[in-house]
Amino acid sequence: MDGQEIRISADFSKETSERRRAYLALRPRLRQMEVKYGLFEPARMWVTKNGVSQDFYDPEDLRSFLDGLLPMDTSALTPPRASPATDQNAQPQGPAPG
Repeated sequence: MDGQEIRISADFSKETSERRRAYLALRPRLRQMEVKYGLFEPARMWVTKNGVSQDFYDPEDLRSFLDGLLPMDTSALTPPRASPATDQNAQPQGPAPG
């Protein structure tokens, strides 16, 4: 074995590999929705959103979970309003001087 490279890899069944691939395809959506996640052996996805953690053993269950989160998260997609102190175009607040 002198100088020889040894590679060790998991040997998953076809079904397990397909489930893992389906979970990995959901990663961009998880990131966009700011959901923490982890993929564990052999094909279990752990997610945490708003302090609540849940395990998923089926990618379709995870997809349904994410679909249920969407209405809660739409308000987060609205850009924040600038405060009058930082908004150059803001009109003065309160009574007019006089």
